[in-house]
Amino acid sequence: MILFRRYLIYLLAVILIAVGFTYISAKLYEEFAFIKNDNWQILPSPGDQDRDIYTRASVAMSGTFALAKPEAAYFHAFYDIEDEELSGNCSYQISGSDIESRWWSITVYNEDGFLVKNDEKIYSLNSETVDFNLEGGFNIYLTGDNNFISKNSGENWLRTPIDNSFSVALRIYLPGEEYFSKLKRVDLPIIEKLECRDE
Repeated sequence: MILFRRYLIYLLAVILIAVGFTYISAKLYEEFAFIKNDNWQILPSPGDQDRDIYTRASVAMSGTFALAKPEAAYFHAFYDIEDEELSGNCSYQISGSDIESRWWSITVYNEDGFLVKNDEKIYSLNSETVDFNLEGGFNIYLTGDNNFISKNSGENWLRTPIDNSFSVALRIYLPGEEYFSKLKRVDLPIIEKLECRDE
């Protein structure tokens, strides 16, 4: 019985150490592995078959079937340009110019990582569906406010979840090999807060 208790204590200690190490690794991994560019962050070439186990685990948790460079670059934003968390209580504007690539898209996800349900069935805008202005740039409004949508119904917009945080994914396909050597400096759209509803 004493021997059984001893082995049980050892087993619990090993499990606690493993869980603690995994938790700490997951927290620190983001600090070292991701590259930041204004309000965007990217994990370079997540689909590369030679990536380490932490990258593979991160990709498995957030999105399977990731492509390797130079096929695609996946940027994510959880904060606006003022480094404040994206909130469904506020309306935002994404402004930028056409991204040199074969194709790109911008998609909004709720805090659980799923698409935001909406009656309009508009979940994403891309280089073929977005309306560009005369200067060749674009503005996309992010909002869950029906009044804001009514006022800007003729513009590019995507619905955000009401009152909850959300994230934005920017996927760029075939941007070119040289694109990956300047991920910190490449010109990307800016996410700016416009207004917030009274809580």
